[in-house]
Amino acid sequence: MIANRKFGIGALLAAMLLMSMVFVPAVNAADNAAKENQDDTSVGEPWFEKGDELNRLSIDELRALAEQNETVRKMIEEDLKIKPAQIESLKDLENLPDNYPEDIRKAEIENFTSKNINQQFSTKATTTNTVDVWIVADEEYRSTFGSNWQTQAYNTIENADNAFYNDHNINFVVGKYSTWDSDDSTDNSSLLLAEAQSETGWNSNHQGMDMLAIFTNQAMDHRGRSESMNYNGGDAWIMKHQITSGWDWHLAQHEASHNYNCPDHGYFGPICIMTYANMMDEDNWCVDCDQTIETNRNHF
Repeated sequence: MIANRKFGIGALLAAMLLMSMVFVPAVNAADNAAKENQDDTSVGEPWFEKGDELNRLSIDELRALAEQNETVRKMIEEDLKIKPAQIESLKDLENLPDNYPEDIRKAEIENFTSKNINQQFSTKATTTNTVDVWIVADEEYRSTFGSNWQTQAYNTIENADNAFYNDHNINFVVGKYSTWDSDDSTDNSSLLLAEAQSETGWNSNHQGMDMLAIFTNQAMDHRGRSESMNYNGGDAWIMKHQITSGWDWHLAQHEASHNYNCPDHGYFGPICIMTYANMMDEDNWCVDCDQTIETNRNHF
């Protein structure tokens, strides 16, 4: 989605703000309501008041800014690099994109093998719950990563499930990739979530999948949005790509946690990925959220 915004000193300052990782949450009445009555609604994650200036831009806006700002250009270059993800089982490799880099695949297998050797004497108390994930990406997300869009989305899912597997023996396995044409006339995350579900036919036929993971890179009114368990099945979520390295999988883990009925804690709360101030540098849940996930681990 192309917006008619002018990039000047304000945009340059925005880039510097993001680079310095200064987060100034906007605390208001909505924050107090964030933890209330989420069971019957979809849950949207707000933007930081400062520190999210670049993340909120569409890919077209970012590219326009990069033409004027060397720092932003380098950030985009770094964002496009493919890095190894952490797999939990060899089953995770069964539906790799056709063009998945061979050196990255080998590195992931080596890391997996090494980890298994180190943990060969440990046992898990429960069996693994496999959640089959259907990835769907819009034209803006695909434009951002080109032919590597499936790889980037796959790696986001694989990194997002690390804590789920380590703490709850839940493994997300990508089983399907699809595209959708997002409505460029809206930034409403609720509408875009519903649109992707409609275009894929998700609400009537899951095609053997359990969770719908929707990726966009057009501007949205929220960072992401997810269905809680009692809302429309609690099995889908949408996220806007974050240019900051490592933020995508944190956001994906946060959104998937809502599917297991974990609530948001607002901007300030326990040290937990469901607390906004912690969600981009924390992959653990608080005691209450851990218990919620464990209680609902058979949701899928």
